[in-house]
Amino acid sequence: MKKENLILTAIFSVAVVAFFPSCASMQQDVSISADSAQDGGLASTAALEIARADAAGAGQANLSSVINRIDERLSSSQRLDKALEARLLALQGRAWLLRGNKGNAEKCYARASAKDGDDVQVLILGHRLGKIGSLDPFISQKDDNALLILEQALDSYRAGSYADAAGQFDTAFLYLDEGYREAYMKLRDEAWQLRGTGTADPGIAALLTKKEITVQEMMLIAQGTGDVLNVYTASQNQDGKLLFQTLIKEGLMNSVSNEQSPSAASMVNRSDSGVTAGTKATRLLAARFLWNLYWRGGGADPQKYSAKYRARGKSPVKDVPLTSDDFDAVLGCVEKEWLDLADGTNFNGNAGISGADFSVGVKKLD
Repeated sequence: MKKENLILTAIFSVAVVAFFPSCASMQQDVSISADSAQDGGLASTAALEIARADAAGAGQANLSSVINRIDERLSSSQRLDKALEARLLALQGRAWLLRGNKGNAEKCYARASAKDGDDVQVLILGHRLGKIGSLDPFISQKDDNALLILEQALDSYRAGSYADAAGQFDTAFLYLDEGYREAYMKLRDEAWQLRGTGTADPGIAALLTKKEITVQEMMLIAQGTGDVLNVYTASQNQDGKLLFQTLIKEGLMNSVSNEQSPSAASMVNRSDSGVTAGTKATRLLAARFLWNLYWRGGGADPQKYSAKYRARGKSPVKDVPLTSDDFDAVLGCVEKEWLDLADGTNFNGNAGISGADFSVGVKKLD
């Protein structure tokens, strides 16, 4: 019996010794790790809210809540470890930067980098502020590689390197919370759509993201894609207004199927299309422009298709009749795969064309 009591006493003593240090620590400030759930998930939820605002290019009202919540946590009685404090400061800086307050963002970065300059959010904020160039040196060293790869995807997208951006987005999404995928999916999809249209010109890159473009914008995309317009512009980049005037004067927006037996010479320097710079670039006008560029470069007889199919008495494209002024242009673009049939049967010529789709056609022409 005494032996059993001694055993129980020993066990109790060990428990007491283990308990009192924990009680003592409870009386002190609690240190919260950046990897601990004890921070209430603020860092992760704030990061997602910032990602959504970043992807949308707005969200200023919502970000004020993020800034205030981080302020409350940083000023609380709980002692945060340096890693978590650095991350929260960096996230607050990113929120300020998205709101257009670079001064506050730089203050947050200075404080955050002093506490943990290697934190992934500190690196991203430094990169956004232009204080850190390439992120490549940090990729292999960080556990949070996916966030840095996502940042590289955004860099590639903004630079017009869409093929790189598409792959980087998909790589990052494999390892990130689903919320990041939802936030940036639109940009990822656009990158995949634009990946065959890469351009180093930021102005042209912006046009490629448009769902519908004007005739003048269509011409600017053509000028910024390869050298298909060099013969008309003397290899000089022209502004939109001058470029439009030049190409209209050359007759590149005139249809060619409305004359029964024209010679190529008779269609040069005609400018009677009636198209203005602001006219919506439809698929029909895009086809007309591409076909003119092609046959004028010696690619084909301008009325190659109308001569063939009018003899047969039937159009192979359901919504483009033999009498269409752009019959040759449409059939030429479809056969060459510069443009496709919307549903495999109809061309849908009155629909607008996106900057990306038009650019793909121009690249194939080049």
